[in-house]
Amino acid sequence: MNYDKKGADYYSNIRLDLINLIDKKSQNLKVLEIGAAYGETLFYLKQNGIASEVVGVDIFEDAKNKQNYKPLDQFIFGDIEKIDLPEYFQHFDLILLADVLEHLFEPKSVLETLKKYLKEDGKIIISMPNIRYYSALYKIVFKGDFKYEESGIFDYTHVRFYCRKNIQELLETAGYKVLKQESSIINYQGKSMAKLINLITFGIFEEFFSTQYFFVVKK
Repeated sequence: MNYDKKGADYYSNIRLDLINLIDKKSQNLKVLEIGAAYGETLFYLKQNGIASEVVGVDIFEDAKNKQNYKPLDQFIFGDIEKIDLPEYFQHFDLILLADVLEHLFEPKSVLETLKKYLKEDGKIIISMPNIRYYSALYKIVFKGDFKYEESGIFDYTHVRFYCRKNIQELLETAGYKVLKQESSIINYQGKSMAKLINLITFGIFEEFFSTQYFFVVKK
């Protein structure tokens, strides 16, 4: 995958949408993030007392922008489909997978492996893009175009595509119980037409207006 061709802004953001799914009473968690980018989300969690230990894993080491990386307890550069972390057996209260699984060749195997690092009562928070989003369907069905893009649903580093149903199936076949799932509509700001239509239609067309889905799961 040509991750080195992506701009620094692709890797740079605090994932407040995932943080909002963490129990509000949580403190001093041990957190692992796969696809940690520059570590900003993990750094935020530790700075705000939500986490006491934060470990990041990312496949791409941006040598030109090392100054962007936040100080974490450990930052591991490597492919999560290939590396092993025996020192973290049953260690983490929380694992974050923010838009990661769609980039993997064997996401089910990775999900099964991550169980080793999760405490018995630990949780995983996952976000994944929704190929059923109306603009994606319009592009494919009406424009006859499946051109890959720099980021978003058609990100050129995606190797798999999912609807909400398929995300849930992936998680359950990997041996997880879904505790919560949310549409990205909940995070739309201001006077969102998608949010309004979703409200007046009682969520019937929710999947067509959701760019992403969020899942909270446990073993």
